[in-house]
Amino acid sequence: MSKFTDFIDGLADKGKKLAKDELKALIANAKKDKSDFVRLQAENLERWTVMLADEELTPKGYKLLVRKMEVLTQLEVIKLKVSAKASAQRLADGIEKLVIKGLFALI
Repeated sequence: MSKFTDFIDGLADKGKKLAKDELKALIANAKKDKSDFVRLQAENLERWTVMLADEELTPKGYKLLVRKMEVLTQLEVIKLKVSAKASAQRLADGIEKLVIKGLFALI
């Protein structure tokens, strides 16, 4: 398993706010996407999560980076053509639902 997966699995989720399997699948699928933008954002999110796990990044710093990523992803969705829009929109929706509403509550 990757350090990202280990960190996500190790989070104590008493309120069941984080859909861990969905988050891992979102990142895994985005890393294989045909869109360079989507792949890069997935790699960034995974790298930042590992940095958070290694305490190289504070929860506040992590949240700031992810919120900036959310804005960039929404802007990218607006400018993309229809074919590429779906994968970028899935990533944007996943960031909001799984990371901001789920993971943020746990860190």
